[in-house]
Amino acid sequence: MEKKRAELVSSLTAMIRERGKFSNGRLPPERELATSLGVSRNLLREAIITMEVMGLVEIRERQGTFILTPKADEFAASLKFLSIWPDDILSHLMEMRLIIEVPAAGLAAVRRTDEELARMKECVRRLEEPEKGSANESTVAAAAWDAQLHTLVLRSAHNPVLDRVYEGLSATMEKYVVISRRKLLALECWPEKILGEHRRLVEAIEAREAGAAQSALREHLEGSLLKLGELNPSTIALGLET
Repeated sequence: MEKKRAELVSSLTAMIRERGKFSNGRLPPERELATSLGVSRNLLREAIITMEVMGLVEIRERQGTFILTPKADEFAASLKFLSIWPDDILSHLMEMRLIIEVPAAGLAAVRRTDEELARMKECVRRLEEPEKGSANESTVAAAAWDAQLHTLVLRSAHNPVLDRVYEGLSATMEKYVVISRRKLLALECWPEKILGEHRRLVEAIEAREAGAAQSALREHLEGSLLKLGELNPSTIALGLET
């Protein structure tokens, strides 16, 4: 699968560079493009997500996938990136998130303001109401609200040093965590599962129960890591099942 995905990304990249291939500045609809390339929609979807991470395209809700024009040095870096598929680093990033976010959830339960709690609840509400549009657009929107909730929880710890550490890591994390979120949210029944986990997290923070908040977030992150490992067995690096 990894080889097929890399080959498809290379093919799409070459098509984008071919002058006039996509004259309207965006890729054809998913179904049409998958049929013309003779690949599955799932494989095409993963390839497009990879290209978005590489800065070659931008997925816009309800509008489609738009082609970007990276600078020469960025384009070269993107091609090099093909040999280092993000699945190889996802487990390490999830470990990092466990180290940073779980204690922060406990602090957030004690220190959060009413306004911050209201914003967390709004994120959960948005996750409860799928965006209209294609399955891919709905997944992109859900991943954005998921990311916002996690950021809110961390900010609600009100620790400026933690904020700075998280900011320093965000540029690296953003590329890869968005892939993991989209992978998981695209799975059948998974959105309902993590919605319940997010509800329990916010409820614990609302009740100012630090231990419960930490447990809820730990369960959520460890469950996500194990599921990613099932999708990509070679990426399990933490031994959570031992």
